[in-house]
Amino acid sequence: MNGLWIPADLLIRDDLSHTERMVAAFVGSFKQGFYGSNEFVARSLHIEKRTADRVLASLAQKGVIGWRGNTRFCAEPCSFVGTH
Repeated sequence: MNGLWIPADLLIRDDLSHTERMVAAFVGSFKQGFYGSNEFVARSLHIEKRTADRVLASLAQKGVIGWRGNTRFCAEPCSFVGTH
């Protein structure tokens, strides 16, 4: 991974924290969806697991990320991650 692209739609949302934006961009960076654990998210982004748990739940509640089977995906705001 060379880095993360945070879409403008995520940057301008007042209801997202900086950590939520970073986690959403991370999840959205996997083109085929993301099936890693919350612990993997925490390790990859150098945040506490309980923070990853809380942030991922919050993003799901806000409709930023969703599930397709056992795979997380980024919903509308992240749909163009990596296309710029």
